[in-house]
Amino acid sequence: MKKLVSILLVITMILSMEACGGTPAETPSAGDTYPARPIQNVIPFGAGGGTDVWNRSLMDAMSGILGESIICSNMTGGSAGSIGVDYVFKAPHDGYTLAGTSETPLTIPVMTGLKQTSADWEYFIAAGSPGVLCVNKNSQYKTMDDVIAALETNPESVSIAGTTGGLWFALAKLFDAYGDVPFKWIPYDGSATAIKGAVSGETDCIVASAGEVKDFVRSGDLIPLVVMDTEDWEFPEFGMVESVVKKVPKLEQYLPLNQFLGFKVPADTDPAIIAILQETFHAAMESDQIKQFADEQLCVLYNLSGEEAKEMASSVESKLCWVLYDMGQTKFSPEDFNIPKP
Repeated sequence: MKKLVSILLVITMILSMEACGGTPAETPSAGDTYPARPIQNVIPFGAGGGTDVWNRSLMDAMSGILGESIICSNMTGGSAGSIGVDYVFKAPHDGYTLAGTSETPLTIPVMTGLKQTSADWEYFIAAGSPGVLCVNKNSQYKTMDDVIAALETNPESVSIAGTTGGLWFALAKLFDAYGDVPFKWIPYDGSATAIKGAVSGETDCIVASAGEVKDFVRSGDLIPLVVMDTEDWEFPEFGMVESVVKKVPKLEQYLPLNQFLGFKVPADTDPAIIAILQETFHAAMESDQIKQFADEQLCVLYNLSGEEAKEMASSVESKLCWVLYDMGQTKFSPEDFNIPKP
């Protein structure tokens, strides 16, 4: 009897709604209310490096547009930032946990065996800065020729600092694998700590982006010897920096390998939320705040999302992973993750 009464009540409610021209309420999309609470941005490298400073500036601009806080936190560890990136991928794919990124985490699969590749992420690529090799102002090596001569005489007698597993690691290892210039690699958990190591004299050299070393170049604590590109580059307030291929011609076929900085979310995040993030990201990138910041950081603006960003990430992933694999610097083959050859 109770069951019959319940059925009749439901039928009565439906008929009443139809009589009034109404329909059962639709479930609202997640995008209708996003963001409804603060967003977390996990930066997988140490404070002060390029990924860190760019994410903090970008998230500040985006939070003002969204009208909601975006809280940045550093979560270092693992190879190529794998600890922080894996944390984000294991969190709910709801747009409330973002991963700050550079090109370095693209090597996580071949360095650690974690299965996620660029195909599993939606990218928001803001900018990038040229890579430079610098020495401490008190170094006995005054030119790149001095460095090369020392390493040819005594391999690994000159140390170079950087972050293991990514772009700067690959560029440093190119010297050894293809240029017959074998540096001694000293790993750090991010560019900021690697730069401090070079400035303090813990290492002889540092390979990092121009934006990351700019303050120390301007103060005179670091001296750029070469730019890691195929053409010379004018370093603002310092002068012309020679291309590395003028000193180590064998590296030309592997360059350029470009830096990029930005953030990403899992690719299966609600499309409505991704669309909101894209709109907000591009609005932030067009702001005077970000344009001025890019100039200060000696960066080229990319301002890419969607397919353009995924294509760039996929291309850099292919180059980096296969270069590292061919040099014998990875634990796994790119083929294991269906990463195509360049």
